[in-house]
Amino acid sequence: MDKVFKKVIALVLVCVIGLEMSGCGIMETGQTGGVNGTDREYVESSGSERETEAAEQREIETAGQDTDLQADGHEMADSAVQNMRIGWNLGNSLDATGSWIMQYTEGNVESFETAWGNPVTPPTLMQKLKSSGFDSVRIPITWNYHFDEEGNIDAKWMARVKEIVDWAMEADLYCIINIHHDTGSDGWLRASKANYDENSQVFKKLWEQISAEFRDYPDLLLFEGFNEMLDENAEWSNPNAEAVEVINWYNQLFVDTVRSTGGNNAERNLICCTYAAATTGSVLDGFRLPEDSVQGHLLAEIHFYLPYEFITDEGVTWTTPLKEYTDYVEQQIDEVFLRLSERFAAENVPLIVGEFACDDKDNTAERIKWYTHVIEKANEINATCFIWDNGNGFSMGHIDRVGDEDSFPQIIEACVETAK
Repeated sequence: MDKVFKKVIALVLVCVIGLEMSGCGIMETGQTGGVNGTDREYVESSGSERETEAAEQREIETAGQDTDLQADGHEMADSAVQNMRIGWNLGNSLDATGSWIMQYTEGNVESFETAWGNPVTPPTLMQKLKSSGFDSVRIPITWNYHFDEEGNIDAKWMARVKEIVDWAMEADLYCIINIHHDTGSDGWLRASKANYDENSQVFKKLWEQISAEFRDYPDLLLFEGFNEMLDENAEWSNPNAEAVEVINWYNQLFVDTVRSTGGNNAERNLICCTYAAATTGSVLDGFRLPEDSVQGHLLAEIHFYLPYEFITDEGVTWTTPLKEYTDYVEQQIDEVFLRLSERFAAENVPLIVGEFACDDKDNTAERIKWYTHVIEKANEINATCFIWDNGNGFSMGHIDRVGDEDSFPQIIEACVETAK
């Protein structure tokens, strides 16, 4: 069925259902935002009169929008994935971490944001992304060193996160925020039963605060429970059954916690990563989406850095590093996306590739082949890709965050064009 026609039908159904529900006195009055980001009036207080005004304003602002909505008035997860189209990561900025930052810098917000070599994020960056053809941005955030022993988040850190999210909203970009390097090989969150017993309540408290801060933001904002969570041995590709199962526990706790905060969070689209955001067979087989109080508002996420000998410029001792895009490289890509198709597309689970990138080895033309083929395979299974950008033009940096001297504009142009 033609996509536009489907959207028209969906919008008509929403209007009919809304009229019927209003007649029963149970019409949804929570605030919502459409894919065009026109719903910018965040509800800051409760009360039936204010809620009624918000609902009336929403009906006016979203009338005729090109969007696919659930009966609850919020954009469906599969529609959001399609409308994100192509995304970019604000990497190595708000996700920077390390005890040395507290020891050898002032330890303030700016010290952390610039600790890994990137500038303070300017308000112009989000508009630049939009004008470059991006429809979405992922903002990785590490919360470690920004909350106290009881899990209370530092107000200045939260304010900085909110400021950058607001810039994304103003630029009409889908925006993903998460818990990032609190996981990983040096993270305090691990995929083990012992870790879950010890840290799940702190994890919950963090998401209670994040959710409360962004409770009434529109559907353009999505939450991702956690980044690349590993087990106690920091195993990247072959976790044991316990580790895979604990990932499901943390994802369930994330969804339950966000939903409990109400407002737009009751139906907000939420993103759940696999173990290590990996794509191996055992990881995909053990992953399951959480139980949810609403239908159609959950997404899965994986990351794509394969084959390793092509994507990295670091020393590879177990095989020969590759600079050229060969049949072997393409075969590795195809095999992974076949697994993803069988695990997610076949089961109608919306999917994003939250990170993908390859190092510069003075091989821009070959890298373009890799980037575009990954996006082409993602397109086949209706997944959306987010370019990882660490700000380092000699590695995985692509975009100049404060000026116009982009490291690899050819790659960005090719990715944007392929994602159309």
